[in-house]
Amino acid sequence: MDVRLKRWIGLAGPLFVILVVVSGAVVGPMPPDSHASSAQVVAFYSKHKSGVEVSAYLLELAVFVGVIFFWYLRDLVATVEGNRRLATIGFAGVVIFAVSGGLSGSIKWALADAVNHVAPTTMQTLGVLQNDGSTFLSGVGQAVFLVATGIALIRSGVLGRWLGWVGVVFGGVALALPFIGPIPAGLWVLIASIVILVKERGGASSPDVPYSPAQTS
Repeated sequence: MDVRLKRWIGLAGPLFVILVVVSGAVVGPMPPDSHASSAQVVAFYSKHKSGVEVSAYLLELAVFVGVIFFWYLRDLVATVEGNRRLATIGFAGVVIFAVSGGLSGSIKWALADAVNHVAPTTMQTLGVLQNDGSTFLSGVGQAVFLVATGIALIRSGVLGRWLGWVGVVFGGVALALPFIGPIPAGLWVLIASIVILVKERGGASSPDVPYSPAQTS
């Protein structure tokens, strides 16, 4: 893979994580939980309407950047022929994860747009969906990506076998504890991005593996 493309992959990963973090932080205080009353939900989204709208846009941008980043990461992992199926399975997890992010952003926008225009009980329902609706979707998407990609790295040594083991462990955490959100994937992406940038700067090559290079498109 071209060195310049590797550099962009390494930089796009942290950008994705930053967008996700800022998207959550820009709203301000934590939104009401799923047990909040309809009056509490309406009061919160009335007060923080603009922040929630900005948050929704940033989350949309994060999904856009993330899908591009993870596709090129998939190509990097798939440069080893024996990794291609696992890399593709991992990207299928990314698609699930991206759908959960898009769903979360859509509900955020609906909450901001609908406040004071729909019944408080409708706002309460949307608030519950925002808190819980995409939780398991996000967790299973992260788990599929991290475990499949991790196994591919363990098998081939591309980017380091230790990074593969970290991915498998984080994938297990994402599956067992989906309520912690995108934290496992975000941490892994930051670590992987640092590894990619360090290897690119140092001109390090991947270790020899018993597979022939794939002809990726």
